[in-house]
Amino acid sequence: MIEKRKQSTEGTVYYWTNKINSPTDVAIVFCHGLTADHTLFDKQVKYLADEYKLITWDWPLHGKSRAYNNFSFSNVNKELVAILKQESINKIILVGQSAGGYIAQSFIREYGNMVVGFIGVGTTPFGKSYYKNSELFWIKHYSAIAKLYPYRYYSKAGAKAITVTEEAETSMYNSLIKLGKKGVLTAASAVYSEFLKVEDEVQFNCPVLITYGEHDKTGYVKKYCNNWSDKTGFPLKVISNASHNANYDNYEEFNELLISFIQSL
Repeated sequence: MIEKRKQSTEGTVYYWTNKINSPTDVAIVFCHGLTADHTLFDKQVKYLADEYKLITWDWPLHGKSRAYNNFSFSNVNKELVAILKQESINKIILVGQSAGGYIAQSFIREYGNMVVGFIGVGTTPFGKSYYKNSELFWIKHYSAIAKLYPYRYYSKAGAKAITVTEEAETSMYNSLIKLGKKGVLTAASAVYSEFLKVEDEVQFNCPVLITYGEHDKTGYVKKYCNNWSDKTGFPLKVISNASHNANYDNYEEFNELLISFIQSL
């Protein structure tokens, strides 16, 4: 993967992409979760890079893209559009893990004509109808709670809570350590503030696949994903031997699901 960057009035956004033998105007774009970075999808890159055009990125306030002003889902969407234009990409398949699924859904809501498929990994739907106020408590107060813990303890406990394999845990821990406590608090406050503003569901005009790990105990992810699938009819796949970072915990099973989904489009 080749590191690149895109400068805007709000900051510099870093992304990574590959060269493939056959020219294409379609790419798979991977959106990592809150406080993670592009390395969350290393296992997918290794599996797919020889055959498919890929883009991983540190979306604003994460990884190398941290010096960023005026964070909003709309501004993040504009950054991705600029990256796609720079890479001569017209159509994308979006893969969004956790809060990366919020980034993906926001992009689909605004630029749905560019998206030919969406896979959610341990993410939850836009739309206030899915959520009780009591269940949103931890989202509203995440930063205040996280601020109370010594950061290395928080990083170790946090990484362990959302993974089941040692390799996935180490990867997430490293991302948290690089981001730092200030970075975590800034990103969480900005992302959850945007999420809480969203009132309505996204109207998808592309195929959707919902997935989560069988051991995912993050918030009410399982409940929301099941309700999302029940309400919309979107297919739901539970990834075995995996937690919240299911695409890393059991990357072999996830990669097979991903390939099958891509080939069905």
